Amino acid sequence: MEVIFALAFAFFVGAQQKESLTQNIQTDNEQEVIYNPSETRVSDLIHTKLNVRFDWPKRQLIGQAQITAKPYFHPTNQIILDAKGFDINAVTMAGDSLDYKYDQRFLTIELPKTYNRNETYTLDIDYVAKPYELKTKGSVAISDAKGLYFVNHDGSKDIPQQIWTQGETEASSCWFPTIDSPNEMMTQEIYMTVNNKYTTLSNGLLLSSVDNANGTRTDHWSQKLNHTPYLAMMAVGEFSITSDKWRGIDVDYYLEEDYHPYARQIFGRTPQMLEHFSRLLGVDYPWEKYAQIVVREFVSGAMENTTAVIYGDFVQMTERELIDDHQEDIIAHELFHHWFGDLVTCESWANLPLNESFATYGEYLWREEGFGRMEADQHLDADLRSYLNESRRKQVDMIRFDYEDKEDMFDSHSYAKGGRILHMLRKYLGDDAFFNGLKKYLKDNAYQSVEIHQLRIAMEAICGEDLNWFFNQWFLSSGHPLLVVDYSYDSINKQQHVILEQIQDLEKTPLYRLPMAIDIYEGKNVVRYKIEMNKKKQTFVFDVDQKVTNVVVDSEHMLLAEIFDDKPIQWWTQQIDGPLYMDAKKALENVSEQDLTKVAEKALSHPYWGIRELAIAKLEQEPKKEAITKKVYDLAQNDKSIKVRAQAVSYLSKIENIDQYYKLFEEFTKERSMAIAEEALLALASIDSKKALLIAQSFEEEMLSCAYEVYSIYAGKEKLPFLQKHLLTSSGYDRYYFSGYYVEYLKKQPFEVLLEGVPSLINIAQEATSWMVWVSERRLEAVKAHLTKEIKKVNDKPQRDKAESLLSMINTQLELLK
Repeated sequence: MEVIFALAFAFFVGAQQKESLTQNIQTDNEQEVIYNPSETRVSDLIHTKLNVRFDWPKRQLIGQAQITAKPYFHPTNQIILDAKGFDINAVTMAGDSLDYKYDQRFLTIELPKTYNRNETYTLDIDYVAKPYELKTKGSVAISDAKGLYFVNHDGSKDIPQQIWTQGETEASSCWFPTIDSPNEMMTQEIYMTVNNKYTTLSNGLLLSSVDNANGTRTDHWSQKLNHTPYLAMMAVGEFSITSDKWRGIDVDYYLEEDYHPYARQIFGRTPQMLEHFSRLLGVDYPWEKYAQIVVREFVSGAMENTTAVIYGDFVQMTERELIDDHQEDIIAHELFHHWFGDLVTCESWANLPLNESFATYGEYLWREEGFGRMEADQHLDADLRSYLNESRRKQVDMIRFDYEDKEDMFDSHSYAKGGRILHMLRKYLGDDAFFNGLKKYLKDNAYQSVEIHQLRIAMEAICGEDLNWFFNQWFLSSGHPLLVVDYSYDSINKQQHVILEQIQDLEKTPLYRLPMAIDIYEGKNVVRYKIEMNKKKQTFVFDVDQKVTNVVVDSEHMLLAEIFDDKPIQWWTQQIDGPLYMDAKKALENVSEQDLTKVAEKALSHPYWGIRELAIAKLEQEPKKEAITKKVYDLAQNDKSIKVRAQAVSYLSKIENIDQYYKLFEEFTKERSMAIAEEALLALASIDSKKALLIAQSFEEEMLSCAYEVYSIYAGKEKLPFLQKHLLTSSGYDRYYFSGYYVEYLKKQPFEVLLEGVPSLINIAQEATSWMVWVSERRLEAVKAHLTKEIKKVNDKPQRDKAESLLSMINTQLELLK
């Protein structure tokens, strides 16, 4: 989402303020700002106790909330709570009714007396939460904001019935009254009454489970350690629990019964992650338990609710799917949040990188430990590319108060760029200082909220250096360096010159101070020099014994920058043997087509699978050489990496005389690896579509997405019922992929099949929720464009009338989606 800049306002609300809860404030530029009382600190939460049950048909929560609070500093006789879209039945204190005002967003309660900052009070609220009657807006990362979600609420679908919550950013107040701000901290307990067949999960520990003798049960969950309201959670459904332990703490995995056998294959390295992060940070995992649950139709990838992480159903994988891939990045991400985001929480959404940058860097730290540095660096490079892609349309400060909407903070700046910034800080300070700085930051600010300066101050206290320059240019400014590198050799003085120039727009972007390493290669001898660039253009001179064979600028490949490196081609050719992933990757990216074959043999034999895979992908775009093809053919059969073998099959599928690999492709469709089998089936289909369609039928149960893709390209009208059935009964990420293939299928069909198939897309758009709204809009736009084009070719009036009717329905649905 684009950021539209707006002025930020801070308001102080006095103890006796009784004006309207929403005010229109006119600024100098006449921009309207909505006053939000929850942004002030008149009251301070202490404890929240909830007693809830659920009305499944209405998708509502019937709740009693007991709120313990106190004035923050100034005496007050009222409290203002966030409470979105409730029916408020009663507000009482010690059984006595209290006066209140409620505007469907804020609940202002008049207390029976004026309380000072040393006095606590407890009030009770009887309410009904109606999230499905709310109009809410999410973000790219968190695509809906109802707070409380019912999955298959009426049991009409062939998917599990579930209830789950999603609080970030400020949606917890859609299911319980609170002060819905990240700088608010509370302890909590929740009593959930559910049908006996359901399992429940919430924050903290399960203290009791009482059978009510009427087919229901009440579970009591309690968390005694402070956290912020957006991290409160509930989940209800039929789950099987697999239990592990870490240092005596329960580590539990909640999955649907069909995926229960694979729980440890999916989540089984969680105890190792807990141990690694605890030792690395010098701060042991600080919570009572660690549970992970997978739900259907989740509105985000995952959510770091304290002690009870929720994941979307893409994390549920079968044994065969797990051959090809894992979800340990997202598992590490959510776990690392339990230090950065849960234990220490961003004070405001403007400071969100203090949560998300660290969690993203947690992925790198686990890859480094669990898979090795090569794989970690490959992952870090993907983060850089993610940020640079976003920077083409958006460059904003990392810590920013001038966003149009708090949801705009959930972007590749807060995640990917932030992780890269932390990596630079680590490389600059060194591991010892960096991790000791994090330890101090965590211990000084445990169970509190923080701003970016508290991270800087902790780091400075450890390293003894003023780090304002680093934080100012990276966290408090926008953009990134554009660095041009050139070289010259002084043969008389035997000196290698390295010329660096920053060419970014200095009116919008800082002139960066860039500490880095430069490696000078003289044959097999490599000398590393640490330098610092702090001017627009600088020349660095290095004494050498002979003409160098390569120079690697930023040899740790840690800079968050676009580097335009004009080194000789023979240097790039030599760099394929470099020690790091980025050495070989940059060599492959910078050699010309003519020189690619010179490095191809080395790249295809590289010890790291990621370079072999990358080399094949690069070669796939170039004219095929016989010697290279033979090597790739061998990799397709014998490489130890599934990813390399799958990429090799893709390469072979683009050979001109592809028929020679018919038997190979046919045999590979029997591979246990779904990635290899899918590439082989698509390759086989380009030779013999009838044979491929026949094989695809055997994929329909275990490799449905692969069968669906092949059908979308090669099947005729006979497969329409199959495709419609699985489109309409799918959910979550499956529906995302299926709907894309389904549109491609319809584009290839005769007009009468197109007309028969379009209503299914309209149907799924009508029931779209969360991020599927955006997906449905794209799918309908695509099929609308195709239908509009095809209708011009049709003379049959009944068919034209039906097509016009479908176009009208599509337009109506598109308006509703918007």
